[in-house]
Amino acid sequence: MRSPVGEGRERLLQQLFAEFGENGPRPDLSMRQVAQRLGVHHTLLTYHFGSRPALLSAVLAEARRRDNLIIAATADGLGFVDLFRAIWSFYSDEAHDERSRAFFHLTGLAVYERGAYEEFVSDLDDLTRLLETAAVREGLSEPDAAQQSLIATACLRGLLLQRLLSPAAQVDAAAERFIESFAATTGVDEREEKR
Repeated sequence: MRSPVGEGRERLLQQLFAEFGENGPRPDLSMRQVAQRLGVHHTLLTYHFGSRPALLSAVLAEARRRDNLIIAATADGLGFVDLFRAIWSFYSDEAHDERSRAFFHLTGLAVYERGAYEEFVSDLDDLTRLLETAAVREGLSEPDAAQQSLIATACLRGLLLQRLLSPAAQVDAAAERFIESFAATTGVDEREEKR
């Protein structure tokens, strides 16, 4: 008896992570090369993912899902500023540089061909929603929390991209300054938050 398609796809995702790590296969590898590394026929990858962009999209979406679970677990009870700092700290860690490169590579491709990267695009707002929840918990109205969280997430991504292109110390200092600006505008003294 054959297993359901979703289970086969899930097993392949697990194999992809085991073989290529959490960053997945490099974007320049063909489906045949990826399949060869996994020890499967390339048609199996095509059957479950459709195309190389969809495969990369699925891997990065799963990696982000896992990241967001880690961040969400630490987010419980954190205020907006501390959560934003935790997210920056997580993604600006050099261990995540390859993932950031893959993220921006796929983001650029998705701008031109959104349909091919739908799985990747569909959960781009997860971090924004985590931040929004923290902002509402601190008393911001839902519209203000949504707007503040969108600004923070967009800036975070811009700073991460800049960090890949220029010296990290300058970008880290800019990120800290941006985080402090949120603390100032929300009227929350971080020393009080930590008590």
